[in-house]
Amino acid sequence: MTLTDLLASAAYRDYLLALDAYLKKQPFKHEAPIEPVIVRVHEAWMGHANIKVDALLYLIGAERVQTFSYIAQKLAAYSEADGGPDNLVNLPATLHMPIGHLIEYLVLRDEAAGMKSYLRRIRVPDAIAYAGEVAEMFRSARATTE
Repeated sequence: MTLTDLLASAAYRDYLLALDAYLKKQPFKHEAPIEPVIVRVHEAWMGHANIKVDALLYLIGAERVQTFSYIAQKLAAYSEADGGPDNLVNLPATLHMPIGHLIEYLVLRDEAAGMKSYLRRIRVPDAIAYAGEVAEMFRSARATTE
């Protein structure tokens, strides 16, 4: 299975509908097309994290509520009302939005120490601080159902 296959799959579309219902305040654009350039970026990130598409497929079924909680926490922490001081527009989420979060979730789940290295490879600014922040969100998300 390729990432494009996953994005088009019934299992992933069902995940998106359930995530949309869970997020409540986050607008979701369900009819967004699969964008090849975003797929390539996500595939590169998956390569840096040594994650296969099958792991993402398994995750959206096995740890659905935990991933919903993780994504919701990240959106709440990093979305700014009215664009914040930088005047950024918070656009509705598309079918691509969860993928980066799911990759991070798997990196944190499988080897939290590897998160800083992964973030540096994908060139996230302030990787050390961000790794600490998302690790706390991950622990909270895991605790919601354990």
